[in-house]
Amino acid sequence: MSGVFIAFEGGEGAGKSTQASCLESYLRAQGYNAVLLREPGSTQLGDYLRAYLVNNEPIVPSAELLLFEASRAQLVEERVRPLLDDGAVVIADRFAGSTVAYQGHGRGIKLDRIHWLNDFATGRLYPDLTILLNIDPLIGLERVNSRQLQLALPMAGAPDRFEEEIMAFHDKVRRGFLEQAESDPDRWCIVDGHRSIVQVSTAVRAAIEGLITAKTPAKHLS
Repeated sequence: MSGVFIAFEGGEGAGKSTQASCLESYLRAQGYNAVLLREPGSTQLGDYLRAYLVNNEPIVPSAELLLFEASRAQLVEERVRPLLDDGAVVIADRFAGSTVAYQGHGRGIKLDRIHWLNDFATGRLYPDLTILLNIDPLIGLERVNSRQLQLALPMAGAPDRFEEEIMAFHDKVRRGFLEQAESDPDRWCIVDGHRSIVQVSTAVRAAIEGLITAKTPAKHLS
Protein backbone atom coordinates (compact mmCIF):
# COMPACT_ATOMS: atom_id res chain seq x y z
CA MET A 1 0.00 0.00 0.00
CA SER A 2 1.37 3.39 -0.97
CA GLY A 3 -0.83 5.61 1.18
CA VAL A 4 -0.67 6.73 4.80
CA PHE A 5 -3.13 5.77 7.50
CA ILE A 6 -3.58 8.13 10.47
CA ALA A 7 -6.12 7.71 13.27
CA PHE A 8 -7.30 10.07 16.00
CA GLU A 9 -8.24 8.62 19.37
CA GLY A 10 -9.33 9.98 22.73
CA GLY A 11 -12.20 10.23 25.17
CA GLU A 12 -15.41 12.20 24.91
CA GLY A 13 -14.82 15.88 24.12
CA ALA A 14 -11.11 15.43 23.41
CA GLY A 15 -11.40 17.21 20.06
CA LYS A 16 -10.83 14.26 17.73
CA SER A 17 -13.37 15.25 15.10
CA THR A 18 -12.17 18.85 15.07
CA GLN A 19 -8.51 17.91 14.73
CA ALA A 20 -9.18 15.21 12.14
CA SER A 21 -11.05 17.75 10.02
CA CYS A 22 -8.31 20.34 10.50
CA LEU A 23 -5.67 17.86 9.37
CA GLU A 24 -7.67 16.85 6.31
CA SER A 25 -8.06 20.51 5.28
CA TYR A 26 -4.38 21.23 5.89
CA LEU A 27 -3.14 18.26 3.86
CA ARG A 28 -5.52 19.00 0.99
CA ALA A 29 -4.23 22.56 0.93
CA GLN A 30 -0.72 21.10 0.65
CA GLY A 31 -1.77 19.08 -2.39
CA TYR A 32 -2.36 15.66 -0.85
CA ASN A 33 -5.33 13.43 -1.49
CA ALA A 34 -6.50 13.34 2.14
CA VAL A 35 -9.75 11.55 3.00
CA LEU A 36 -11.50 11.75 6.37
CA LEU A 37 -13.47 8.74 7.60
CA ARG A 38 -15.25 8.16 10.90
CA GLU A 39 -15.91 5.13 13.05
CA PRO A 40 -18.48 3.80 13.16
CA GLY A 41 -19.70 5.17 9.85
CA SER A 42 -18.47 6.28 6.42
CA THR A 43 -20.22 3.33 4.76
CA GLN A 44 -23.91 2.57 4.39
CA LEU A 45 -23.63 -0.26 6.92
CA GLY A 46 -21.48 1.79 9.26
CA ASP A 47 -23.89 4.71 9.29
CA TYR A 48 -26.78 2.34 9.99
CA LEU A 49 -24.95 0.76 12.92
CA ARG A 50 -23.80 4.14 14.23
CA ALA A 51 -27.39 5.34 14.55
CA TYR A 52 -28.13 2.45 16.87
CA LEU A 53 -24.85 2.43 18.78
CA VAL A 54 -25.01 6.06 19.91
CA ASN A 55 -28.59 5.92 21.14
CA ASN A 56 -29.65 4.63 24.51
CA GLU A 57 -31.40 1.43 23.50
CA PRO A 58 -30.42 -1.53 25.71
CA ILE A 59 -27.45 -3.47 24.39
CA VAL A 60 -25.14 -5.91 26.14
CA PRO A 61 -21.36 -5.27 26.00
CA SER A 62 -20.64 -8.29 23.78
CA ALA A 63 -23.22 -7.17 21.21
CA GLU A 64 -21.88 -3.62 21.35
CA LEU A 65 -18.40 -4.94 20.65
CA LEU A 66 -19.49 -7.04 17.68
CA LEU A 67 -21.44 -4.18 16.10
CA PHE A 68 -18.37 -1.95 16.24
CA GLU A 69 -16.27 -4.70 14.67
CA ALA A 70 -18.84 -5.25 11.91
CA SER A 71 -18.74 -1.56 11.05
CA ARG A 72 -14.93 -1.62 11.08
CA ALA A 73 -14.70 -4.65 8.81
CA GLN A 74 -16.92 -2.96 6.23
CA LEU A 75 -15.00 0.30 6.48
CA VAL A 76 -11.61 -1.35 5.96
CA GLU A 77 -12.61 -3.35 2.91
CA GLU A 78 -14.89 -0.78 1.29
CA ARG A 79 -12.97 2.42 1.97
CA VAL A 80 -9.62 2.19 3.76
CA ARG A 81 -7.78 -0.43 1.68
CA PRO A 82 -8.82 0.99 -1.72
CA LEU A 83 -7.84 4.51 -0.66
CA LEU A 84 -4.46 3.40 0.66
CA ASP A 85 -3.83 1.39 -2.53
CA ASP A 86 -4.53 4.60 -4.43
CA GLY A 87 -1.93 6.48 -2.39
CA ALA A 88 -4.30 8.58 -0.31
CA VAL A 89 -3.74 9.87 3.21
CA VAL A 90 -6.57 8.22 5.15
CA ILE A 91 -7.57 9.98 8.36
CA ALA A 92 -9.82 8.04 10.72
CA ASP A 93 -11.87 9.64 13.48
CA ARG A 94 -11.49 6.61 15.82
CA PHE A 95 -10.36 3.11 14.95
CA ALA A 96 -9.44 -0.12 16.73
CA GLY A 97 -7.83 1.67 19.66
CA SER A 98 -11.23 2.91 20.76
CA THR A 99 -12.53 -0.64 21.03
CA VAL A 100 -9.63 -1.62 23.27
CA ALA A 101 -10.22 1.43 25.47
CA TYR A 102 -14.03 1.49 25.60
CA GLN A 103 -15.12 -2.13 25.34
CA GLY A 104 -11.96 -3.56 26.91
CA HIS A 105 -10.88 -1.25 29.71
CA GLY A 106 -14.25 0.46 30.04
CA ARG A 107 -16.68 -2.47 29.70
CA GLY A 108 -14.32 -5.09 31.06
CA ILE A 109 -14.28 -7.47 28.08
CA LYS A 110 -11.10 -9.54 27.98
CA LEU A 111 -8.44 -7.78 25.96
CA ASP A 112 -7.23 -10.92 24.20
CA ARG A 113 -10.72 -11.38 22.72
CA ILE A 114 -10.79 -7.77 21.56
CA HIS A 115 -7.34 -7.98 19.98
CA TRP A 116 -8.40 -11.14 18.09
CA LEU A 117 -11.58 -9.48 16.85
CA ASN A 118 -9.71 -6.33 15.85
CA ASP A 119 -7.24 -8.43 13.86
CA PHE A 120 -10.10 -10.31 12.21
CA ALA A 121 -12.11 -7.19 11.34
CA THR A 122 -9.15 -5.25 9.98
CA GLY A 123 -7.17 -8.08 8.41
CA ARG A 124 -4.36 -6.77 10.66
CA LEU A 125 -4.45 -3.40 8.93
CA TYR A 126 -3.69 -0.72 11.52
CA PRO A 127 -2.80 2.98 11.33
CA ASP A 128 0.76 4.02 10.59
CA LEU A 129 0.29 6.57 13.35
CA THR A 130 -2.41 7.10 15.97
CA ILE A 131 -2.75 10.55 17.53
CA LEU A 132 -4.08 10.29 21.08
CA LEU A 133 -5.64 13.53 22.29
CA ASN A 134 -5.19 13.12 26.01
CA ILE A 135 -7.64 15.06 28.19
CA ASP A 136 -9.13 14.92 31.67
CA PRO A 137 -12.50 13.16 31.21
CA LEU A 138 -14.29 15.73 33.35
CA ILE A 139 -13.10 18.57 31.14
CA GLY A 140 -13.97 16.61 28.02
CA LEU A 141 -17.54 16.00 29.16
CA GLU A 142 -17.90 19.65 30.12
CA ARG A 143 -16.89 20.54 26.56
CA VAL A 144 -19.52 18.18 25.16
CA ASN A 145 -22.27 19.69 27.30
CA SER A 146 -21.17 23.23 26.47
CA ARG A 147 -21.15 22.50 22.74
CA GLN A 148 -24.66 21.05 22.87
CA LEU A 149 -25.97 24.14 24.62
CA GLN A 150 -24.15 26.58 22.32
CA LEU A 151 -25.53 24.88 19.22
CA ALA A 152 -29.02 24.69 20.75
CA LEU A 153 -29.21 21.07 19.71
CA PRO A 154 -32.64 19.46 20.06
CA MET A 155 -31.00 16.67 22.06
CA ALA A 156 -28.99 19.00 24.31
CA GLY A 157 -28.97 17.58 27.79
CA ALA A 158 -29.58 14.04 26.47
CA PRO A 159 -26.12 12.42 26.33
CA ASP A 160 -25.45 9.44 24.07
CA ARG A 161 -24.65 5.93 25.27
CA PHE A 162 -21.04 6.75 26.16
CA GLU A 163 -21.38 10.33 27.33
CA GLU A 164 -23.86 9.24 30.00
CA GLU A 165 -21.48 6.74 31.60
CA ILE A 166 -20.24 7.43 35.13
CA MET A 167 -16.87 9.13 35.59
CA ALA A 168 -15.19 5.88 36.67
CA PHE A 169 -15.92 4.47 33.20
CA HIS A 170 -14.32 7.45 31.48
CA ASP A 171 -11.28 7.23 33.75
CA LYS A 172 -10.83 3.58 32.73
CA VAL A 173 -11.16 4.52 29.06
CA ARG A 174 -8.49 7.20 29.41
CA ARG A 175 -6.17 4.73 31.10
CA GLY A 176 -6.85 2.26 28.31
CA PHE A 177 -5.80 4.76 25.67
CA LEU A 178 -2.67 5.77 27.56
CA GLU A 179 -1.59 2.16 28.07
CA GLN A 180 -1.85 1.52 24.33
CA ALA A 181 0.14 4.64 23.50
CA GLU A 182 2.82 3.96 26.09
CA SER A 183 3.24 0.35 24.96
CA ASP A 184 3.71 1.27 21.27
CA PRO A 185 5.43 4.68 21.08
CA ASP A 186 6.51 4.12 17.47
CA ARG A 187 2.88 4.04 16.27
CA TRP A 188 1.20 6.28 18.84
CA CYS A 189 1.74 9.94 19.65
CA ILE A 190 0.23 11.53 22.76
CA VAL A 191 -0.88 15.15 22.33
CA ASP A 192 -2.14 17.32 25.17
CA GLY A 193 -5.81 17.91 24.34
CA HIS A 194 -6.28 20.62 26.96
CA ARG A 195 -4.64 23.25 24.76
CA SER A 196 -6.28 25.48 22.17
CA ILE A 197 -7.40 24.15 18.79
CA VAL A 198 -4.53 25.97 17.07
CA GLN A 199 -1.94 24.67 19.51
CA VAL A 200 -3.16 21.10 19.17
CA SER A 201 -3.26 21.38 15.37
CA THR A 202 0.34 22.58 15.36
CA ALA A 203 1.40 19.62 17.50
CA VAL A 204 -0.47 17.21 15.23
CA ARG A 205 1.17 18.59 12.10
CA ALA A 206 4.60 18.23 13.69
CA ALA A 207 3.83 14.64 14.63
CA ILE A 208 2.76 13.55 11.14
CA GLU A 209 5.17 15.60 9.01
CA GLY A 210 7.95 13.02 8.81
CA LEU A 211 5.55 10.17 8.13
CA ILE A 212 3.77 11.99 5.33
CA THR A 213 7.03 13.01 3.68
CA ALA A 214 8.50 9.53 3.92
CA LYS A 215 5.52 7.58 2.60
CA THR A 216 4.03 10.03 0.10
CA PRO A 217 6.96 12.00 -1.37
CA ALA A 218 4.94 12.90 -4.46
CA LYS A 219 1.96 15.10 -3.68
CA HIS A 220 -1.14 14.34 -5.66
CA LEU A 221 -4.81 15.20 -5.65
CA SER A 222 -7.65 12.84 -6.40
